[in-house]
Amino acid sequence: MLFLCLIVICLYLNEFTLAFTPNNTVWGLSAVFVNSRIYITGGLYPQNPFSFDGAIHSNEFYYLDVEKPFGVGAGDTLPWVNLSSQILPTHAWSAFCGFDDSLILYIGEYDVATANVANSVYTYGISSQQWSNPTTTNPPQFNFHSQSQTVCDVKTGKMYRFGGLTFLPSGQLKINYNMDIFDTSTLVWKTGNPINAPKGRFDHTGTLLPNGYIVYIGGNLPNNEGLADMSELPLYNTNDDTWTSMNVPGYSPTHRAYHSAVLTQDGRIIVYGGYTGNDAVIDAADDLVILDTSQPIYTWSRANVSTNSNPPPPRFYHTATLVGDYMIVVFGRNDISLPPPTSNEVFILDTSDKSNYKWVSEFGPNPEPLTPSTAPDSSNDLNKNLST
Repeated sequence: MLFLCLIVICLYLNEFTLAFTPNNTVWGLSAVFVNSRIYITGGLYPQNPFSFDGAIHSNEFYYLDVEKPFGVGAGDTLPWVNLSSQILPTHAWSAFCGFDDSLILYIGEYDVATANVANSVYTYGISSQQWSNPTTTNPPQFNFHSQSQTVCDVKTGKMYRFGGLTFLPSGQLKINYNMDIFDTSTLVWKTGNPINAPKGRFDHTGTLLPNGYIVYIGGNLPNNEGLADMSELPLYNTNDDTWTSMNVPGYSPTHRAYHSAVLTQDGRIIVYGGYTGNDAVIDAADDLVILDTSQPIYTWSRANVSTNSNPPPPRFYHTATLVGDYMIVVFGRNDISLPPPTSNEVFILDTSDKSNYKWVSEFGPNPEPLTPSTAPDSSNDLNKNLST
């Protein structure tokens, strides 16, 4: 009888946990995919659909369980699991990586902007379900917005953060021009080689290829220079700490910032969403574009999206995570209105057919993408086609 009661209690607690629903109106959250879970933390709860006025910072921490099928249609219950802990400060636009059995969070923005915050690295043990706040060596002087541009190298256990934006206590904006590299095994920061580095920027994306190159796409340039050219891509080589660039011929996507980028097994970087900087039309018209990195010279194309799909409203400030052949987009700003709290604001793109992408309402687990250590290196001749 006691055993039966324990089973009932466990089932009840599990049901209670799975009944958790996060605040679905959040901008600038951070996400990382580890062990069939999309872990999510932080962000801003907007109070106005068109500005940051009155926005509230979050310290929520939870995950979406992608081990089993689920739907994202109206009325569907998503498999959210709450892990929130009061040890985390409220934050947004933060760097977030997963290595082995741990998550590493580097705070991007606190609720009170400040130029120097001690111990901004938080680590989470997945098995122990405990956060810690270790002291690191030689940390960067400032906390920069670094959500989408942070790259996680699971082979070396290093985090790469180039560029970013911060607000100084004086109210001024500061742009980061450095490549900040954090070794998660030693908790030591260092600065990458600045020779031939591009201009500092913010709200861009960084994507690590299997050959060790990081491809930086889009973003805002300093000194009111506007958005970065999408046809000229800065490349950072993590193998030898050097910078180069590549001019991409042919189609050039709309310049953008606040977008997302994911890498498929066959070398496609899928760029979704973004802000164009035009007050009249701030969403990118070509909101789904593809950078093919499988050949020595990269190529851009606009994705062909099935007419049978039901695409979400264009968005930015969101996250996108590739799970198998599915790109899962979570929350963000849709530039139409603040969605009602009962809507899911989670969307799924089927990327399996590169000639016909589809927005779908059902997720079904399939084999995960190859890791950088096992994925085929299709860019061995890359250096032959780069210009500095």
